[in-house]
Amino acid sequence: MKVLLSRLRRNAGSLEYTVAVAMILLSSYQFGVAIADGQRRGAAVACLIFLAGLCWQRTIFRRRTSGDATKALAGFAAAAAMLLRGDMGAGRGAVRRSSGRREDQPTASLPPHHDTIKVKTLFISDVHLGTRGCQADLLVEFLRRHDAETVFLVGDIVDGWRLKSNWYWPKSHNDVVQELLSQACRGKRLVYVAGNHDEFLRDHAGSNFGGIEVVDRVIHRGVDGRDYLVIHGDHFDFVVRHARWLALLGDWAYRAALVSNVGFNHIRSRFGLAYWSFSAWAKSSVKNAVSYIGRFEEVLCAEARRHDAQGVICGHIHHAVMHDDFGVRYINTGDWVETCSGVVEHHDGRFEIIRWTGRQSHATARAPAPLPLAKEVA
Repeated sequence: MKVLLSRLRRNAGSLEYTVAVAMILLSSYQFGVAIADGQRRGAAVACLIFLAGLCWQRTIFRRRTSGDATKALAGFAAAAAMLLRGDMGAGRGAVRRSSGRREDQPTASLPPHHDTIKVKTLFISDVHLGTRGCQADLLVEFLRRHDAETVFLVGDIVDGWRLKSNWYWPKSHNDVVQELLSQACRGKRLVYVAGNHDEFLRDHAGSNFGGIEVVDRVIHRGVDGRDYLVIHGDHFDFVVRHARWLALLGDWAYRAALVSNVGFNHIRSRFGLAYWSFSAWAKSSVKNAVSYIGRFEEVLCAEARRHDAQGVICGHIHHAVMHDDFGVRYINTGDWVETCSGVVEHHDGRFEIIRWTGRQSHATARAPAPLPLAKEVA
């Protein structure tokens, strides 16, 4: 009987959340229709329903996450204890190389697979730890499968915007933090480039926390001898820099689209259809979105030239791509909310975008023909 009641309460909570989200989405749509038709009364009613749904959703979030803070702190303490034990053991037997890097010690975080891919550098961005949309389990698999000498975290790894309003930190998000810290303890170089969702780290640019370097932007010298500007990219987003309220509204709308996608793709999976992303479709099909992305890429490439770099590696817009359209190499790492993509630099100097879907990885783009050296770039 107790089991039945607990299941009913859990299902009731899910139904309540679904109704609140549907209320918000439908009222948003009705508001747009009413404005277009000039129906002020209809728009006012839709706006009131929207606000009621939003308040309801926030109440549900607070109720759900009331115990998550304690769980997260306990998880952090457990991870720190594990890392401390591993580091003490490594301190007795580790041998320093002339380069200052420590011999890799076998730890529990290493993958049990024999097909680990050794790469020179790994770039990931827009993980958004602290949100329900974060694909943390897939990211941990990706990190364990790729053995990189240097890992660049290109912004928005932690979603400070979301954590301020609603605390959400499950064990899978703790696993990501533990994996990154364990790599730093094994002598890997980790560079954290702050983004707009984790902008609180910009106050600590130039610091080193547990072997992780914190920077605002940095120049990466590639294996091919070229310099790449590594930056999150929000500095060149007009909305983020000059209309923060609109950026927050857009962030909420993006999360609402993700929530609606869950139910839609659950139905698609029943018919054997692949995952479909509304936001990804909008970015590639809607004229204004395509224009915005093109302008963003052009401005970032101009910033790379200003730093005498031959390429730029960034994130921010959740759109993984690689090209030389603006005279320098533009590489966007994508995200770990929908596309689950990262960029690897191989030991032969090739850059590659990898889309991770579990045990299988798919190379979605490879570097085009070599670019000219810095002195030859216009």
